[in-house]
Amino acid sequence: MGLARAWVGDESLRESVRAALDGIEVLTLPQDRPWEAPSGGELVVLRLDGSTAIDAFVLCSMLKAPGAARVLVALVCDEQQREVVDPIARFCLCDTVVTDDMLAEAGAFAAELEALLAPPRARDSVDVLLARVEDRIGGHARELADRVANGLSRERERSFVSSVTDSETGLFEGPFMAFKLEEEFKRSFRFRTPLAVLLLDLPRMDQLGEERARVLAEVAGVFLNECRDIDVLGRYDDTSFLLLLPSTGARGAHVLARRILTCIEALDTPEPLEPAVAIVAVPKVGVDRKDELLDLARLTLVAAWSESGSERICVAE
Repeated sequence: MGLARAWVGDESLRESVRAALDGIEVLTLPQDRPWEAPSGGELVVLRLDGSTAIDAFVLCSMLKAPGAARVLVALVCDEQQREVVDPIARFCLCDTVVTDDMLAEAGAFAAELEALLAPPRARDSVDVLLARVEDRIGGHARELADRVANGLSRERERSFVSSVTDSETGLFEGPFMAFKLEEEFKRSFRFRTPLAVLLLDLPRMDQLGEERARVLAEVAGVFLNECRDIDVLGRYDDTSFLLLLPSTGARGAHVLARRILTCIEALDTPEPLEPAVAIVAVPKVGVDRKDELLDLARLTLVAAWSESGSERICVAE
């Protein structure tokens, strides 16, 4: 079968696995640091509710961690659990989920392992596939495909960027920022990773007259210089800007806000812009939807307006 050895996380699995593997040595994982026992090319079979000291999903993730020996991991559960277990197992990089009934039939389990160990089917090269296309359409398929792909991708990219960009600042415009906020909020909520949202307002921007366009562009330049490539920067309305900072907590967002305000204060403007900043960091208790996050940001901005100087940065409690 191509397996050097097999390991089980629960002693009750040994006989079933031994019967399915036909003579391959089957060992029980040690309770102390079980993720270090298997070597490359070996199989690990874990029972979802087994007796290992570590949860099966956690142990699977550790066995599949970058730099770990390349092993196959099979997770055993009953038929009623499989529908729920399967997506979680895939997320933990488990190779297969088998039921107790499948494990009881040595042939069925062996067939599942054979399918996992089978070498990938050879695929035709790009040149071979293009030659087939050329035969069908009677032309140089590679040249046609490259020309069409380049033309479409560039044109679509230009069209898309122009449709979601604010003409005065070059930042994303409000409707697209709403979409990106929904996307980043869902990612933060799903994976429980931090996301900081900055709502920055320049209430006197509309009073700058002919200098307004220049100052707007310079403010946008401050955001682009001070923020990271992964941050999402947009114009929220005429005088406000929305900054989405993935993998950032309230403290990191506050540091960035101070840097931005320092840079804005250094700009050559006809009169002080009096910026105010609201910061909301999620995941946060009581904020389960994007709209709730925005409402909290607006309320926090109202509090920031009432302060003065460097204190015009308020973090939602």
